[in-house]
Amino acid sequence: MKAILDTIAAGIADTASTSWFQGLGGRVYVNEAPGDTALPLAVYGVVDHRIEQTFGTDREAFSIEFTQYHPHTSGVAVALASAEKLHTLLDDKALTATGYDRIVIRAESRGVPAMEDDAISTTSRFRLTAIKGS
Repeated sequence: MKAILDTIAAGIADTASTSWFQGLGGRVYVNEAPGDTALPLAVYGVVDHRIEQTFGTDREAFSIEFTQYHPHTSGVAVALASAEKLHTLLDDKALTATGYDRIVIRAESRGVPAMEDDAISTTSRFRLTAIKGS
């Protein structure tokens, strides 16, 4: 699972994704953000992980959630635009990670804005399917 999370971290920080990553000021964290982190920010993590075997091949399925937080003063349009950038960045993409022959990530749901104290949050879920190396 660490290889999967490392691959996602590298992918979202590379030059192809600077619009989303820089729009959050580079504040993208695995599982939780430090308590005093300024907004906007994103937190992502694995919320479900299953291992299946099909015709002798191990296949892993991960559900990964990205929750983005924007200051309520920035407005819903900004939160939705950021969720759309994340969707464009990750949906229907192939990834590579050590120990896996093939990895595909697809969107399961897009963020719907919700008000949380001083922030607007959006949570998007992606399904990542990985075929283990032989």
